[in-house]
Amino acid sequence: MRKALQLDIAGHRLFGTLHDHDSVPSNQNVRTPQRVGILMLSFGQQPRSLVGDLGSSIADRLYARGYPAFRFDMPGFGDSPGDIPVYFEEVAREIQLGAHERPLFALCDELVKLYSLKGLVVCGFCGGSITALYAINSRSPKLLGLILLEPELALTRTDSQTATETSVPLTVDSFQERVDLLWQRLRSPGSWRQLLSGKADLGFWYELLDSAVRKLSIIGRRSKPLPHETNHRMLNAWQLARRLRIPTFVASVSTPNRIKYYHAYGLQPGVSDAKSALQWVEIPNTTHSMLTGGAKEAVGIYIENWVTETFPIETSRQK
Repeated sequence: MRKALQLDIAGHRLFGTLHDHDSVPSNQNVRTPQRVGILMLSFGQQPRSLVGDLGSSIADRLYARGYPAFRFDMPGFGDSPGDIPVYFEEVAREIQLGAHERPLFALCDELVKLYSLKGLVVCGFCGGSITALYAINSRSPKLLGLILLEPELALTRTDSQTATETSVPLTVDSFQERVDLLWQRLRSPGSWRQLLSGKADLGFWYELLDSAVRKLSIIGRRSKPLPHETNHRMLNAWQLARRLRIPTFVASVSTPNRIKYYHAYGLQPGVSDAKSALQWVEIPNTTHSMLTGGAKEAVGIYIENWVTETFPIETSRQK
C-alpha cells in the first residue's frame, strides 16, 4: 500500500510517500510493536522514486517484509516547495555541504514519533548519500543505520570558485593520471637515462617535488593526500559512522574508473569491515543509475537481505 504524506517540518512543508501495510499514526491510539523504518532520499532533480523507479522498487520490497518505507522530497525539490539557487552546480554544492541536514534531522524525529518507530535507517542515492550520511551528525539513538548507493565524495565546482583559483585544481582524474604517470616514469630506464643526462622534462619533476613537499606537510593529519575537491565534511561523517559502529550498507558500481575514484579518497570499495559494522558490495555490469544488467533486482535483494538480517522484525506485539 502506498500513501501520500505531507508534513510541516522545521519551517518546511515536505511531501513524501509511505509504503506500508498497516502503519497508523500513533495519535489514533492504535498500539503496534515498535518497528524499524527506512527513509529514502534522492538528490537534486531526481524524482523521489529515483531513476527507473529504483527507489520505489526497494521500498516495495522492504514494506513487503514488514518495514515501513518512506520516500521524501527535500525542500525545493520534487513536490516540496522551497527556494533553491538558479544553477545546478550551486544547488549541488549547498547540499553537499549540508543544506538539507537540519530538515533531515527534524524529519527523522517526526517520523519516529508519528509512527511509533524504534528508529530509522536512512538511505540515499548518489548525492543523496551525502545528506543521508550527515544524519550521523545528530548522534541520535533513533538513527539505526545507513544505506548509501553510489555515494559521491567530491564537492561540485562552481564558476565563482574557478575564477578565484590561481592554480589548476587537482581533480580525481588528474590526481590519478599524475600518480600513474609517475610510476611509469620511475619504471622506465629511458626516463632515468634522460634524467641523468640532463635531457629530462624538468618541469614534471619540479612540479612533482613541489607537490611532494606540500603533501609531506599533511602527513601528520592524513595517511594519504586527497584530491583537491574532496568533501572533507562528508569524510569526517563517514569516519564518525565507523567509530560509532553505525550499521552501514554501501553499494557501488564495479568499474575500473569507479574503483579508482573511491581509492583516491582512501576508501576500499567492495571491502566490508565487521568491526565498524560496514558492508560494501560492488555491482558488476551496470551504470551509475544501477538499473541495467540486472542491477535493479540485485540491489533490491542486497538491501532486503541486509535490512532483514541487521534489523530483524520483532515477532511479539506490545501488550
